[in-house]
Amino acid sequence: MSKKSKNSTAEIKTEKIISYSWMFWLLGIVSFFLFANTLMHGFVLDDIAVIEQNKFVKNGIAGIPDILTTFYWQGYWDSNAGLYRPMSLISFAIEWQFMPNNPFIHHFCNVILYSLNILLLFTVLKHFLSNYTIWIPFFIVLLFAVHPIHTEVVANIKSRDEILCLLFFTITIYCLFCKESIGYFILGILSYLFCLLSKEAGILFFPILIVLFWDKMKNLKLIFKKILPFVVVSIAWLSWHQYIIQSSPYKRIQYTYLDNSLVGCGDNITQIATGFSVLGRYILNSIVPYNLSYDYSFNQIPCVGLLSYQFIGSLILISILILIAFKFRSKNVIVTFGIGFFFITILLVTNIFTLIGATMGDRLLYTPVLGICIAVVFIIFYSFKIMELKSYSHPVIYGLFVVTVLYSYNSFGRNKAWKSNFTLFTEDVNHAPNSSRVNFNNATALFSQLPEDVNNQQTQLPQIIENYEKALQIDPKDKGSLVNLGVCYYRIKEYQKALDCTKKALQINPNDITLFGNLADIYFMKKQYDLAILNYKKAIQNKSIQYNTYNFYGAALFNSKEYQKAIAIFEDGLKLYPEHDEMYLNYGNALAVSSRFKEAIVAFEKSYQLNPNQKNTLNSLSMANRAIGNIEKANYYLSEYNKR
Repeated sequence: MSKKSKNSTAEIKTEKIISYSWMFWLLGIVSFFLFANTLMHGFVLDDIAVIEQNKFVKNGIAGIPDILTTFYWQGYWDSNAGLYRPMSLISFAIEWQFMPNNPFIHHFCNVILYSLNILLLFTVLKHFLSNYTIWIPFFIVLLFAVHPIHTEVVANIKSRDEILCLLFFTITIYCLFCKESIGYFILGILSYLFCLLSKEAGILFFPILIVLFWDKMKNLKLIFKKILPFVVVSIAWLSWHQYIIQSSPYKRIQYTYLDNSLVGCGDNITQIATGFSVLGRYILNSIVPYNLSYDYSFNQIPCVGLLSYQFIGSLILISILILIAFKFRSKNVIVTFGIGFFFITILLVTNIFTLIGATMGDRLLYTPVLGICIAVVFIIFYSFKIMELKSYSHPVIYGLFVVTVLYSYNSFGRNKAWKSNFTLFTEDVNHAPNSSRVNFNNATALFSQLPEDVNNQQTQLPQIIENYEKALQIDPKDKGSLVNLGVCYYRIKEYQKALDCTKKALQINPNDITLFGNLADIYFMKKQYDLAILNYKKAIQNKSIQYNTYNFYGAALFNSKEYQKAIAIFEDGLKLYPEHDEMYLNYGNALAVSSRFKEAIVAFEKSYQLNPNQKNTLNSLSMANRAIGNIEKANYYLSEYNKR
């Protein structure tokens, strides 16, 4: 990056040193305490896959060899997405070694690493921009530090790959340009390798390295000599990356519209147009972060055509940035560099050139937004002709501090949403209301908080049903919503709707054995006992057994007057659920109707022992004792029954 002006008086140098000191510490304090409210958060979203239930990470330091030789998700499942990012997993494993299953240590390290990144960025930018007022690098880094778009990266532990990727690249720049020695040069090469091992997008920093070397040397031979080791490292990394991915026994996954809405756009033109609309959203969110969400999947960002306002509006935004970059190429190349940095680092995640595993993501703006901060701050200082401002008192300074406060307030509040899956799901349904997944997750989060007593669930189930219905309106093929909606309708006793939803879910996936039990329960409640029996058989054969499976199965057989079969089913069920008081009652009734009264009495007494509040058990005990001539006991139980 070119240096515009020169001023080397001792007075100004002293002032800059003084400014740098308090600015440095202020940035560190702000970046840490702004995200300190995430320290007591739990594991959220993919944290479960990369930490809490990741077998390699849970092995601690002993799991590092496995992490280094397998693809990113292999410690949790077999979804080979072509990713290889061992650095964050290694750091998680080391933390797990000392504080297993404790999200605090992971959140703490995320905040510390983020703060270190901020401090190092300031140090590097201060070096490159030493001939400008120190307010410029300060506000670039301050706005970057408090930017609300970073809440996902810092608050969601999994996104440490983003932090590490930029951190290691910043260390590379520091070693190559701020510290000129062979030792630091070697350290810079190593740090660049770690950057690539943190996230594949690190390869996009390679052209930025070339630009920085050119700005410093402007000699092709010298540049080639400097850049050659990084070419070698990049090739070595790519070769190892591909070896890990290709040698895996698990096939590469194929993304669907559920992962990335653009997969369902139909044709390439529509996909490209929608990709440009995504880029436009990224540009807007870089400046005015609004309605941030953990998810932008189908159909929050719909497919658009070349004549859509989304595509045209995005083209206008992109054109404005390109024109600004072109205009400032000679006036102030820093602005051009910032805009170029944004476009280079956002390139692969726009879905314009290649489809990735997500439609859009706040975390994907973590690095690119730095370029926007560079360009915006420089344009502001350039426009007000204060490139060498030494004063603490200026309207621009006040204005930028106001923006900082607004960003900070937004970030601090947004952090709270990431406390748990429940808080995140229930918050972001307001931010991404057109995402089927967001509506599904919100309904499921609310469902998980229902009280155990079904009678106490009735007031909350309508809201849950509404969210599942919304998810299905967006994506009629959403099997999960159909299944859960069927359960909700079952609990509010709308059995026909429950049956319709469950049948549709089974049509989508006829091999889902868990649905046989649900169907059986619905048929049982509809008193269609033959169909209930048929589906209970399937459920038990496939070992899809729930608490009431044997109880309702036996009751269906009882109501079909197949008493001996009912007795056998109850006996099998009580072996699995020996504390099931209602099943003992039904078992006793089956024994009693088969004239096995003494055995029935034992079953009734067991049911009463497990649940003294079950009034019907007393009546059954009275009748069974009367049947064997034990009138005294029969009268006693009848008396107790009448008291209730």
